[in-house]
Amino acid sequence: MNASQATKYGPSVVAETLRSLSDHAKVCHEKIDLLEAGQGLNRGEVLFEVGRLLDACQNLRDAILSEDSAASWSTRTELGALVNRLDDAAAKRRIYLDLAGVLAAGTISHRRERTRLERMALRDKAVAELMEVSEQSAPPELPGPDAKNWLEWACSLEDETHEPELRKLKDGFPRLDDFVRQLEIDWWHDGPSRESTEKRSTSKTAPATRNGSNGTRLAGDGNGNGSLKQFAVGEKIAVEESPLFIAEKVDPLPVLESPAIQEKAEVTQVVHEAPAETGVLTLAAVDESPFAEEDAVELSTDALSPTRKGKISFFPWEQVEQFMRRIESGKVERKDARTIRALLAVSHWLEPKDQNPMTHAKCGIRALTEYPPTTEPVYVAPGDVMQFITQEDGLPLLTGGADLLRWGLLQPSERNFQGVASVRRFTVEHLRAWFSDLFRIALSDKQIEDIFNLTSGIPYLVGELHKLIVPQPDEPPTWLGLARWMEIKAQFEKQLPQYAHELKKGIPAVRLTDREISLLNMVVIASGDSTAETIVANLSDNWEKYQHPEYRALSSRDEVSVAVLLELGLLPRRNVMGGAPSKALLPVKQDDAIRKIAELL
Repeated sequence: MNASQATKYGPSVVAETLRSLSDHAKVCHEKIDLLEAGQGLNRGEVLFEVGRLLDACQNLRDAILSEDSAASWSTRTELGALVNRLDDAAAKRRIYLDLAGVLAAGTISHRRERTRLERMALRDKAVAELMEVSEQSAPPELPGPDAKNWLEWACSLEDETHEPELRKLKDGFPRLDDFVRQLEIDWWHDGPSRESTEKRSTSKTAPATRNGSNGTRLAGDGNGNGSLKQFAVGEKIAVEESPLFIAEKVDPLPVLESPAIQEKAEVTQVVHEAPAETGVLTLAAVDESPFAEEDAVELSTDALSPTRKGKISFFPWEQVEQFMRRIESGKVERKDARTIRALLAVSHWLEPKDQNPMTHAKCGIRALTEYPPTTEPVYVAPGDVMQFITQEDGLPLLTGGADLLRWGLLQPSERNFQGVASVRRFTVEHLRAWFSDLFRIALSDKQIEDIFNLTSGIPYLVGELHKLIVPQPDEPPTWLGLARWMEIKAQFEKQLPQYAHELKKGIPAVRLTDREISLLNMVVIASGDSTAETIVANLSDNWEKYQHPEYRALSSRDEVSVAVLLELGLLPRRNVMGGAPSKALLPVKQDDAIRKIAELL
């Protein structure tokens, strides 16, 4: 079994997190046994292990509640039963996503174009339904064989002889049933298999891909093959498990064509919502990239300042201004006439909930836009957005993490960043504004410089360092002595492997897709001999020269993945607005903190 298969059929994130908790508990029990035996132990080492156990416990709770927010337990027996239930749900989810991948990769041929398009639309609805069902904490069972043989089996069902299967299919998956009921299996053509895609990507003689063979994935083999929960249907998708929308290509014909013909024939589609009253997902064709074809506009240096007119913002000021304009427009626009259905503020720095740049009472997105406050900040998963849109008459302002960012970038709202605001990399001035101005901690210039050197201003890392500097949120220190500061820095560097682990295996709001991790490593590799002008060419046309066949060359379909890395501040970016995200890429410097993280991923 290869790495991607092991990921695909391995235990769920909850089961892995429980195993981690058990491992840490075992270590602590061993320490307790030694203490009970009157043995001498190092106090710092024991407290460190207890701290790791507490962290593992919190990670488990976060993992469980991210899967089922209503879950509760009080004993180890109840916890075991709960984890088994979530494991069963994850196994069913993988079945749905495998089938969604097969349907998304295939296409339909018919002598009448109208009939073909109608069946393709039914296919799209079936895929969307599978994505929706996969969000349920206790999803129904899908009858039939494995995904590869499922469609042929479903099309062979007959009313009289297969009544139980047909009833289960119609009751649990009405849109999927509608699709297979109106499909002749001879019209269907499977897309490229996962194995053939992997074989092509690792071929030594194959040229660097230039017509979009790279997709945005969640979990897999590091080549861009992975998983998702919600995505637009399309070409080469091997699906597993994740709470995301993913944009992909649709091959209009099942036959292999020359690259030139393929580039002209390919069409991209993304899932977006129908009017809120229906709550139905529909499909709209858009350009190859979900971003506007326009030149990137250089912003003034003032745009990087964290302060303006007495306010402090860790969001780009142009995004804050766009939000304010949208909020004002939303007060007078009819709900069904809005081009943007919700405003999404996102960040990789999520905790503590009242002490991060996104939700802070003084500088958070609600304070900056004067949006009515809620009783407490709420982080929203992609699957919950439609509920907020349906319930609220005004324009909802929702906050969340990496998963919400991906979803927002893939919505066709004028195909640009309007509707999404994100906390990007901090400058030294941002760090000083956060720690000195907001928290009134008397840090020296050298300490501010140390923070920047340790984190490179990456919000996720700044947030983790903040938790070490302010261990008690209600009682921030007034200053940090040299001994305490040295201790904090050492502790931060010691925990880097854990921070990297969260990016790979953490909760949906934090973790990256496999393709995003691949691109992160690719940028680090190519940065050694790249400039701002050559970095994109070296990642795409010239990628072969780096001799890393495990990563596929950058293509236009990676724009959303690039945008996620830039908007979360994991990669440095030019001070520009608009255009394709790749146009904003900058090489990673030798002392950039993301290099250490990339080594640990």
